Amino acid sequence: MTESNLQKSEFIISKILEFLINLGLQQGSSLSFSDLSLPKEDGPIFNGCCTWLLEEGIIRCANAAQEMGGDVTLFSPMITAKGFSLLNQSFILGDNRMQVGKAVREVAGGNTNFAGLGDFFGGLLGGFTKSMGS
Repeated sequence: MTESNLQKSEFIISKILEFLINLGLQQGSSLSFSDLSLPKEDGPIFNGCCTWLLEEGIIRCANAAQEMGGDVTLFSPMITAKGFSLLNQSFILGDNRMQVGKAVREVAGGNTNFAGLGDFFGGLLGGFTKSMGS
């Protein structure tokens, strides 16, 4: 079965967030497509995921106003307070309660895929970012 662009987006968002969690809050750092060891054809999805995370206020960077075309490199990228709050939220999947941060790590590690269920990417991240913006 081939992976949909939504599933790829879920995975790439998780990889970006995992990278930033491990990086911590470091001034002078950067994040580019090559840092995540993803297939070359996923470059446009990486760019879209960066734009989405920035526009939703989950991450910030020193060059957010930069044109998001070509090879995107985020300078001094960090998870925002809103992003950390999101990662600490819990949600119910079936009979289990799970923190978003744990789900991000599982998806980034290739252990879990929530997009097929509509719970992680569209439902969970979209629902939380909408409710947190209110």
